[in-house]
Amino acid sequence: MPAKRSRSTLTGVAAAVAAVVVIGGFALTNAREGDDAVLSAAPSATATDTADHDGTGTGTGTGAGTDTADGTSTSTGTDTGTSVAVIARQGPDLPGAPVLDRCGSDGRASVARYDTAALGDVVLQCGTSAQGYEHIRVRHTRDWQGVLSGHTTQRDWDDAMLTAVRTALTNPQKGLPVDAGDGKVCYAAPVRFDDGSAPSPDGFVKVIVSATTDRVITAYPTRDSDC
Repeated sequence: MPAKRSRSTLTGVAAAVAAVVVIGGFALTNAREGDDAVLSAAPSATATDTADHDGTGTGTGTGAGTDTADGTSTSTGTDTGTSVAVIARQGPDLPGAPVLDRCGSDGRASVARYDTAALGDVVLQCGTSAQGYEHIRVRHTRDWQGVLSGHTTQRDWDDAMLTAVRTALTNPQKGLPVDAGDGKVCYAAPVRFDDGSAPSPDGFVKVIVSATTDRVITAYPTRDSDC
């Protein structure tokens, strides 16, 4: 596991990420969702503007994983450097009733924590309409339900979301995270089911994190393989 970055080095990390973005020829655009800014318009890709989905692209990766009772997931990728979020069709109800009970009275309560290479400890809080689990629930429940649609599973939308977020943050695609502007960074990863099938048409997840507060702002399925 790479060493965590201290708070004093976050500014340097953001600057380095921004430099990579410039070198790669990416341009910053605002996502359709008001609190997100993601990267699109790479020289090799054509950007499109659809609800919460910015850009088109392709990604490769196969893997297998497990989803455990504490909400963790494991995934493996090919030697292309692409990790895969694997959604088990059967598994525990995430994040669980005790966690959601806390969310009813404390928006700062933690739903999940992730150890990331770029930012260190990142938290998904119960949150508000602007960030965290509550924001994702209000804005993206239908999107995540669409990921599960057509697959034989009893999992809920947040089972899929939390599994995908964990992989994207702890084992993101090669070259990620990247600067998303306004003190935010973008992570992404492909999503598959444990039978090897991919959600259609949204086969990837994007996760936007505040680099200043280390909080997950939003996470949504997308057709785009890159940030």
